Amino acid sequence: MKKRIPYILFLFSTILIYGQVTLAVSEVKDQKVNQPFNLTVLLEIAGENMQQETPLRMPDTSKFDIIGTASEQNTIVLDAKKGNVLNQMVYQMVLSPKRAGKVTFGSVLVTVNGKIYKTEPFEINVRENDKKSSVAATSHSDEVYLNMEVKDKEVYRNEPTIAVLRAYSRDYNNFRKVGNIHYPRDRNIRIKPVSFAKSEIESHSDIASQVIAVFMIFPSETGSVDVPPVSASISGSSKEEKITSNKVRLNVKKLPSGMPVHFKNAVGNFAVSVANNSTVEVAEIDKPVNISIQISGSGNFGTLHLPKMVNSADYVFFEPKVSVKTNAKDNRLNGILKADYVVIPKRPGPISISFENFSYFDPETKKYVDLGSQSIALNVKTPQQIADSKTTLEKVHDYTNNVLETVNTPVLQTHNLKIKDKSRINWKIVFGNLALMAGLLSLFLVIKKKMTHRNLKPVITTKPITTIAETEELIRNKLSVQFDDNIKYLKKLAENKDFSKFISVYEELNAETKEYIGLLTESDFKKYLETHKGQKFADEYRALSEQILVEKYAPYHSDEHIDELLKSIVRIYSQIRQ
Repeated sequence: MKKRIPYILFLFSTILIYGQVTLAVSEVKDQKVNQPFNLTVLLEIAGENMQQETPLRMPDTSKFDIIGTASEQNTIVLDAKKGNVLNQMVYQMVLSPKRAGKVTFGSVLVTVNGKIYKTEPFEINVRENDKKSSVAATSHSDEVYLNMEVKDKEVYRNEPTIAVLRAYSRDYNNFRKVGNIHYPRDRNIRIKPVSFAKSEIESHSDIASQVIAVFMIFPSETGSVDVPPVSASISGSSKEEKITSNKVRLNVKKLPSGMPVHFKNAVGNFAVSVANNSTVEVAEIDKPVNISIQISGSGNFGTLHLPKMVNSADYVFFEPKVSVKTNAKDNRLNGILKADYVVIPKRPGPISISFENFSYFDPETKKYVDLGSQSIALNVKTPQQIADSKTTLEKVHDYTNNVLETVNTPVLQTHNLKIKDKSRINWKIVFGNLALMAGLLSLFLVIKKKMTHRNLKPVITTKPITTIAETEELIRNKLSVQFDDNIKYLKKLAENKDFSKFISVYEELNAETKEYIGLLTESDFKKYLETHKGQKFADEYRALSEQILVEKYAPYHSDEHIDELLKSIVRIYSQIRQ
């Protein structure tokens, strides 16, 4: 094969001197039965007014098995001022002779501007295959072939294009042996696998084919970019064999001028949205808020730069959780790119959470689209402002929920009660209920009247006199017992990855600790720690409280964060109970 390449190049270069249309084919002299070979056809049309009227017409190939085909078309500008353009098309076929003997490969025809151009026919001397007598020596790589097909070979920089990897073989069983598909690495392109699902087997001219992989190609450089061959392994033999596909050349165009200042590398058609995903209606100072930014549409999701949140003194935020969902459809990569932020407001009042500017290039309209900066407004309030704005009914509702969440109540078995729908009112039952209520009210008033006239002697209860040291010792003993039980429960919840219950159990531990010490508010508890444990210890407790808040409202949790919180809880509360 190495000896044929210089001959083919010499043949193509010598024909370039003839006229404005060049049509040539690489001649093959000797081949073996059932041994595939490549046959290349070159068509070059020079001149602005030259028009190809018919596609390439191949000769009779009934004496060959067509393993696969591939084509590549390039446009070369020879002189931009004079308008001299060279249209080049390279057509390749993988053929396999069916039987021994002399086989004639006929002329390739094409019509340009009403004139027919053709190549000269040539003969191929086909010999018997030596490997035919030895079944053990048959190589599986000679029975399976790969071909890489690219849908669109002319794209812009960072614009994705779909490539399909197809396997060819005469035996259907050979498709089961193909596996371990390996994509090449190249600094000029980025490959993103889309699907490894195998398609239905197609049969044509005694050759079967099957799509074994689909992937996206993102070119990062302009000009002619070569996509290296894709390789795969063939199983079923004593030695693992490798097969490779053809390489494909892409014509990557430069992005036009006039790009926005904030343009990075987004190529496609996108839309940007910002949302507040918090469950609370009113944002509270120093309490986490979940803010997300989402980019949807079609384009280079594999290399797209997501707009970041802008730093501000009004809030702090943590590293976002980024998620991508993509699917290939209609020769495009459609998807959603989303980043979830945990934001903590640092001052009350109206604040604006802003993101960086986002712009993209639309290859269909060949224009840049600047979507500007996205932002979302929050009206942050203090805990006192939130409490003052609530109605009496809302305060009662919050108090009831707090009791239900903090007080341990037994679980009662309930039954479904079905009430029959009646269109008429039973007045006997109504009057009976009213009479019963009147009797109970009268009984209550009589008892209350007797209790007011009864002279009761005050009962004086005596409490044992204890010292301050005995009181502190009693508090420490209660804290010790409660602390050990809660820590064991927290460790069990951390192992079971029950993060929501972990946070609620910690809050119970914190509330019980304040209750035993005799403190009601968080500010009093912090002052108590500053007085008895020191300023440094109080700062460590504040840091733990902020981490607990972040984990409570965070959209996701990690095992590492929970383990760190558990260690901090054990260390800090161990010192509090001392």
